[in-house]
Amino acid sequence: MIRISAIIWVVVLALLGVGLFQVKYNVQTKERELREVRRQIEANYSAIHVLDAEWSYLNDPLRLADLARRHTELTPTTPAQIGDFASLPPRIEDAPTAPDERAQPQPPLVSSAPQAPKPSEPAAPVVQVKADDQPTGETPKQAKQEPKPLKPKDEQAEADAMIDAILSDMQKAQGGGQ
Repeated sequence: MIRISAIIWVVVLALLGVGLFQVKYNVQTKERELREVRRQIEANYSAIHVLDAEWSYLNDPLRLADLARRHTELTPTTPAQIGDFASLPPRIEDAPTAPDERAQPQPPLVSSAPQAPKPSEPAAPVVQVKADDQPTGETPKQAKQEPKPLKPKDEQAEADAMIDAILSDMQKAQGGGQ
């Protein structure tokens, strides 16, 4: 009996030795992997530091201004480029109209998407202002820009009143400063 128990203890100790041997080498492997990951993290931190310095250099306002000056024809806005109210073309509603056009008001241009005419209504010509500020009557097929959808009359009148108020305030401010 003593021999059987001694054999069992020897086998158990041998299994524990093999298990301990396996655990030791697994721990060493994991420590190597951990050192490699830490080394990679440090390399990434140093790369981030270099990239931050490069980003700061590339976004330097003086450098960007120099590049814009050399590679584009863009220039800063000058006071001569800013107009005044007298140079604005007259509004489309203020333009004189023929008596037969007064009976049927022209819709103002509000957006770039065309609206399909209702089946009961004929398509109205679109009024476009060209570069020489001369209004022309063109059908939507002839127009270079698409007509803008209409606002309801009360919203349009409200928006026109607001714009008129803002323009008059700006004209007063401009006239008072001169």
